[in-house]
Amino acid sequence: MNEQNPPHPLHQLKTPPLTEEAKDIMLRHGCTLDEDPHECTVSFPEGTTRTEIFPRTMSERYHITLPDSYQLHEIYDKYREISILLYPREL
Repeated sequence: MNEQNPPHPLHQLKTPPLTEEAKDIMLRHGCTLDEDPHECTVSFPEGTTRTEIFPRTMSERYHITLPDSYQLHEIYDKYREISILLYPREL
């Protein structure tokens, strides 16, 4: 059975260092980035939401929707306490 989970506000995530393409996309959609050599803290614009994807697997998975309707996916690695962001390419 596929459960529905309500969206929750999302403000910040810790990710591995982002590629230049990913940085450009995140900045274009209103995010701010605080980078160091080992990780990046992504701050999302007000109004960003995330919804958990069921069923759960080894890692938690989420849909993230930014206020401008741009969508990406998050895979949260609970062992490393870090989020991997998967985003659609923009032309």
